[in-house]
Amino acid sequence: MPESILGTDMTTEQIKYLIDELANLGVLALSFTGGEPTLRKDLPELIYYTGVEHGFVNGMATNGYLLPKLFKEHKIEGLDFILISLDYPTAELHDKMRGLKTFDRIIESIYLANKLDIKVIISTVVMKDNIHLMDDICKLAEKLGCSLEIYPCEDIIRDYPDKSYHIKDIQDMIPDISIWGNQIRILRKKYHNILTDPVSIEVVEKGFGGYPQYNQKILRCHVAEAYIFISHDGFISYPCKIHPIKRFNALKYPISTIYNSHEVKEIMKMHDNYRFCDNCRLGCAIASSIPTRWKTLYAKYIKGFIDGGLR
Repeated sequence: MPESILGTDMTTEQIKYLIDELANLGVLALSFTGGEPTLRKDLPELIYYTGVEHGFVNGMATNGYLLPKLFKEHKIEGLDFILISLDYPTAELHDKMRGLKTFDRIIESIYLANKLDIKVIISTVVMKDNIHLMDDICKLAEKLGCSLEIYPCEDIIRDYPDKSYHIKDIQDMIPDISIWGNQIRILRKKYHNILTDPVSIEVVEKGFGGYPQYNQKILRCHVAEAYIFISHDGFISYPCKIHPIKRFNALKYPISTIYNSHEVKEIMKMHDNYRFCDNCRLGCAIASSIPTRWKTLYAKYIKGFIDGGLR
């Protein structure tokens, strides 16, 4: 990744300033993602500031490795949900793929979160070598009292001004999408904690990618309109964090000015008409687009996302 993109981590006060800016813009929900957010020593303070002082619906995406330590050493207040990565139903398989012994820590974290009434959403990336284990993963999530989102592995190409990056041999990992879709439909009849809904399944099967070139007509991508991606250095990326074709310094310019600028509005109008949008099936794009496309479903979708059981 280019050094110009890596940048420098923001201070606690700079992050609080941007949280204030988001509140002034009218944002209602915020999620700490990464990288790995639990690496920040000030995370408990930022969670409290976001969830308690500002009242955001407040979440965090993590691999779970440092969560037990975080829960045991700090009083976590203001956190509504945790999105935690779990790709296999056993420690042997999950830890082998991750290259880090996270499975037991994930299970411990879920029990600790349940005691604190923090909802846990398990995020599973389906690959060729774990697609036959989806039923076992659903069963484990149900046993642990967790909601579950299940999306297929994606050939993500990260575009930067001077270079593009993607995972080598990724095609060897991506499952047959039709098999994935059919299995999710079957599993939804058996388990009521699966968040991957029928609209999401159809979008994944057919992909985003601009009218009239693609088959999927039910949903356009609204990620640039619905999400504000602020990186660790204080820059906002548009249209999304995967393809930051435009980056704006939120520590230099007010977020409301950036969001409402003519340049950003033109990016929003593009939806999924960019070259890199072809066949995109990322869960973040789908999750942001559903409540934007059908505003009456907003409350139901957000509640379902946290509590589980989108029906």
